[in-house]
Amino acid sequence: MTAAGYRVAPARLDTVAGESGSRAGALHTAQTAVAGEKVPATAFGRVDASAAAAKTFEKTMKELGSKLDSSVSRLKTIQSGLTESAAGYRRADAQVAAMYRALLPEDPLPAAGNPAGIGGAADTGAWARAIAANHTKVADALTAERSKLAGLTDADEIARSRARIKLYEDILANNRQILKFDPSGNGRIAELVGHIEPGTRNVGLFVPGVNTQMSNFDAYAGLGRSLVAADPTGRTAMVVWADGVFPQNPVVQGPDASYAQAMAPDLKHFTDDLRGEISSHAGSDVTLTAIGHSYGGATVGLAETQGLDVDRVLHVESAGMGHGVWSPADLPPSQAGVQRFSMTAPLDPIELAQGNAWGLEWTGIGHGADPDTFPGVTELETGRAADGSQLWGLSSHSDVLKPGSESWTNMYRVLTSGPTTPNGSFDARGILENGVEFLNDGGVLR
Repeated sequence: MTAAGYRVAPARLDTVAGESGSRAGALHTAQTAVAGEKVPATAFGRVDASAAAAKTFEKTMKELGSKLDSSVSRLKTIQSGLTESAAGYRRADAQVAAMYRALLPEDPLPAAGNPAGIGGAADTGAWARAIAANHTKVADALTAERSKLAGLTDADEIARSRARIKLYEDILANNRQILKFDPSGNGRIAELVGHIEPGTRNVGLFVPGVNTQMSNFDAYAGLGRSLVAADPTGRTAMVVWADGVFPQNPVVQGPDASYAQAMAPDLKHFTDDLRGEISSHAGSDVTLTAIGHSYGGATVGLAETQGLDVDRVLHVESAGMGHGVWSPADLPPSQAGVQRFSMTAPLDPIELAQGNAWGLEWTGIGHGADPDTFPGVTELETGRAADGSQLWGLSSHSDVLKPGSESWTNMYRVLTSGPTTPNGSFDARGILENGVEFLNDGGVLR
């Protein structure tokens, strides 16, 4: 409470609601165990009092179970009330903010001391409105997810639900800039990390791959945060785009081009909007780089066939240049000036997909040419992880995204126009590393 009255912190209400939900879950587990506890009369011995003792035990367990069930109900009621209150306060805040924005001139002057970029205090543009609206959607999704979690029994579903709740709570607590949000199904989301404002010079657009869903989105958002934080000048921003339906199985669904074919038009249109926001907030001389990881590379490649408006494209452990893209002639004239880079760690199984669908693409299978050997593409070294070990094999498919690795450094330098490390510069140490490099560079898998 302040001198002016009560101050409500919706994020704190969310936290307490989460604690209430966790306690309710623990009590529910205990209540289930108690309800299932059956002890035969023989357990109390074979004397005349055994039956009475068994009946007393059964009555005690029943009463305990009833009390636990009542406590679970009260905690769920408290949780529901807190989450609904938090959502209500946020909706009221959004309505009041909208009323004040309506009183401002169409092109208000930037407020002193406030960022003039997307979502800043002086911004009344489409993306600023979307960010505000999505906060309300996230608050509502948090309420729904907490209710859903209380009824789950499958361990994997519980883990995914808890990951979603953690993400939603963090978005609300840290006022994250969510540009797209739809919690249905596996979830769709896009986030701006950093600021697009006067002085911004580099913007990255990261598209992830197979198994992307709302519950693991924060891992990719973390990559965006690491790339933004690495620029000491503050001139770099990232958009992490997962606003599509991604394949969830690398073997069964991964070769299927239909997911990329569905996402590519949305990615292209989103990038057009992004380019417009960049121009209006930071100017026309900002460099925009699309980074596609795994299946995301094939999605970026197909978006290029539709005229993806970017300056650079970086394929990272990419499935291919895009379904039907086998040469520069398969790309429209608008893409002639795009700089392209690619990196694939030695013996990453993704190599089995790169450029190996000749004759099958008519069935909807395959993702076009191998990005590492595509004409005009600069192939980069993946090198070593932060601990000095060589990146290779199955684990390298995701490890290349980890900060401190040479692959991550190359990613950052493509994004910021820095000097990159070309493929072939790896200094192998020992028999194993030399063998891995020999198999990879010797053309055995290519």
